[in-house]
Amino acid sequence: MKYLSLMLLTLLPLLAVAQDDYYQKKNTTTPVKHPYTILLKDGTQLRGELLRQDSTEAIIRTKNLGEVRLKSDQIVRIEQESVQAEGTGFPNLFSQTMRLAPTAFSAEKNKLYYRNYFLYFSQFEYGITDNWSFGTTFFTFLPTAIFSLSTKVSLPVSNRVRLGISAQYMGVRSNGLLGNYGNGTVEGIGYVQGIVTTGDRQNNTSYGLGWSVSNGELSRNIVGSFGLVRKVSPKLSFISENFVLFGSGAVDFSGVLSAGVRFDRRRHAFDLAAYIPIIIGRNISTPITFVPYASYHIRIGK
Repeated sequence: MKYLSLMLLTLLPLLAVAQDDYYQKKNTTTPVKHPYTILLKDGTQLRGELLRQDSTEAIIRTKNLGEVRLKSDQIVRIEQESVQAEGTGFPNLFSQTMRLAPTAFSAEKNKLYYRNYFLYFSQFEYGITDNWSFGTTFFTFLPTAIFSLSTKVSLPVSNRVRLGISAQYMGVRSNGLLGNYGNGTVEGIGYVQGIVTTGDRQNNTSYGLGWSVSNGELSRNIVGSFGLVRKVSPKLSFISENFVLFGSGAVDFSGVLSAGVRFDRRRHAFDLAAYIPIIIGRNISTPITFVPYASYHIRIGK
């Protein structure tokens, strides 16, 4: 027993030194840093370490150019290499739209986007230039029943403000989904909307005013919209878009509130949300309803 006690007294300092040495080595281990790839609007692609990023600029350290400072309106996309393996987050790739309403951001040039709204409606959008896009939306199961054509032009006026205007023509066939009446002619209506968006592609606020166009004349009904997008976690964006209808005739008030999340992924995203239409009037028995919402987005092509 005496020899065992002496052996322990001899070994304890050695064990303590070994333990200290182990933790020192562990604490000095440098974590692996995966480089970022940054795509600019002029087609330039940079690769290096992302030193800092905020709503106005990003600073990247490259091997050949050293530190490069980039304004946010120059950047199309920032992606971290090996992002899936490390569980890092993803940017919101679909900043040109909230869910139903567009923002003043543009679709990426020469990129095709596909969206599906609650299975029933499908949409394709193509970025023709950095500031001009074209799209079509249709009823998924019978495209000739309900369809629309749309286009949007947007321009940056500063690092934090963009202006846009979108126009849409929607056609509804008279013997389509709404009943077998008429001779199958298409009833059409136009919609024009002005948009102001402040912020960047990940955190922004949008304001809009829209008018319907029928028989070449602007309607007295005006649709006002307000929406915001906030990146709340590396893989999640919060989106709220809200509408109010002015000049709605016999109805005292009508509007829509909404809130939901977008699950951001490398090339696609899922939206889940709730919409609450509010209609107040003398003949309205149910002024407030609840409508669940789901959609899917994907960017086609590299």
